Amino acid sequence: MKYFYYSIILSVFLCFHNNASAQTVSAKSDSVIATYDSLGLYLSSITDSPYVSSKQKIISVRSANKLLAQAEAKNDLKSKAHALLTLSDAYIAYGNNKKAFSYLIRSLKAKDDFDDDIAVAHMYYNLAIVLSRLKQYPAALKCFYKTGYVYQQTNFKRKRRQISAIDTSVVLSRAELYGNAVVDENAASNIFSDSLVDASLFAIDTIKIVNNPLLEDSPSVDYDNLLDAFYDNKPAFAYAVMIHIKQPISGRSDVFTRITKVGHTFITLIKFNTDSTVVSKSFGFYPLKDNILSATPLLPSTNSEIKNDSLHDWDEAIGKFISAKKFEQILDFVDEASPKRYNLNKNNCTDFGLHIANMAGITITGTRSNWPLGKGNNPATTGQSILRGKFINTDTQNQHGLFACSNNLFIHRIIAQ
Repeated sequence: MKYFYYSIILSVFLCFHNNASAQTVSAKSDSVIATYDSLGLYLSSITDSPYVSSKQKIISVRSANKLLAQAEAKNDLKSKAHALLTLSDAYIAYGNNKKAFSYLIRSLKAKDDFDDDIAVAHMYYNLAIVLSRLKQYPAALKCFYKTGYVYQQTNFKRKRRQISAIDTSVVLSRAELYGNAVVDENAASNIFSDSLVDASLFAIDTIKIVNNPLLEDSPSVDYDNLLDAFYDNKPAFAYAVMIHIKQPISGRSDVFTRITKVGHTFITLIKFNTDSTVVSKSFGFYPLKDNILSATPLLPSTNSEIKNDSLHDWDEAIGKFISAKKFEQILDFVDEASPKRYNLNKNNCTDFGLHIANMAGITITGTRSNWPLGKGNNPATTGQSILRGKFINTDTQNQHGLFACSNNLFIHRIIAQ
């Protein structure tokens, strides 16, 4: 009898999904951010030619504000534009997305004052990060497209209060990354033009932005209705997919924590229409528990359901533009996989997400680990692999063309030719 009760506790402890009540993630105030000014954030050097390497302390919010004040005092428009961009870097580093977006909008208005395209690409990439964190995924992918695509190589190492981040970036021409079959350049040149993209960003009310909104339980959805949304009889010029990982503990490989907190993996599919409309759906694969032990190490298999994860939080995300053919194949897979039974060890939320990512040409390695009475793919290990740069675009056999974003740990970008 003791073993039976122990098994129940263990099963609940390791359950990969739970119906926890809504939670609130408190926003970092400016005063809290100021306390992080002494936090050591350094770039580690890289020697991989032809990419730029660097080692420097990432500037603090206080120091960035001083640069902005100096530029304004001198009425130096170029320095002011760069100072605004530097401030967005600092606020992104410390998780204040509302402040970061506010300075990025000011930077966008001063775009003509930048002295080169590299700074402009940096600005659009920062916008892509902040918009992703604010769960505005179509707008984020538009901004990513505006960078000309950015190569990123990242590796995190946290020791005490210091985070070391390896990161190099280089602006590439789109022709080097994709063929014309992926994005219709004629339509994109209009709909993804500076004037339209910038106007849509200016239209966002920064006052109404909630830095860390109230998180709600993901509601169940009918997967037929979910798929039907993409068959809107409208021609599309671009398609994109994102995979999102919510780790049990951000930046750590612990498979579970706090009894039932085990993380989640979900997907966002995006269809950009030629009439400027967008269809975007975020969803994940969940267990529909038959009893208290369903989807646990003791009874790993159970029925499944699809849930709407448009408001679900995440720690790491990777996005990519894909061809119409791959998009159709993903929709077919969702249609076939949705009725299948959930299995904790071999058909869980991370298996579902990784399969779709693989179909899109995003390969993440080192995603499996063990837990008592079982093993398999899981959010904790997958998130760590992303943070360590263990992912590639199979179309290019490197990281070219992938939008990699962290919601908690700072990825500093060096954009160079």
